[in-house]
Amino acid sequence: MKNKIIIALACVAIGAAWAALAEPPGRVHWVGVWQGKLDELPSVTLTLAQDTGQLSGTLVLNIIKKEPGGQPQIVAVEPHSLLNPQVNGNSLNFEVRRIDGSSDLLNFTVALTPEGKARIHCTNCGKDAPTVDMERTW
Repeated sequence: MKNKIIIALACVAIGAAWAALAEPPGRVHWVGVWQGKLDELPSVTLTLAQDTGQLSGTLVLNIIKKEPGGQPQIVAVEPHSLLNPQVNGNSLNFEVRRIDGSSDLLNFTVALTPEGKARIHCTNCGKDAPTVDMERTW
């Protein structure tokens, strides 16, 4: 009887250890490739990894322009490395350098939705900066 209790407790401890290794709090659920669209065109790709133990990644912004009466089109592609990514529960905040090289950084916030999707928004890109819904594609 004593041996069965010890074996059961050992199994519970091993299971808890595996669960802790499998998903460090606030990190792993972010890892992946997230993509969003505007006007049915790909507008943002957020790639997040944890290869070094720290969350890192890239952000690619497709600049979409729509002429009056015309179809929207991608007019520029801006790749960025994430700076200072910080996870706070279901929110991820990070900065990227402006493509023009100025010292001002762009601040982004990403919020997970209950459906397992995410919404990204640049908080200092101006009042017309869109909020884009994203889905993890891997």
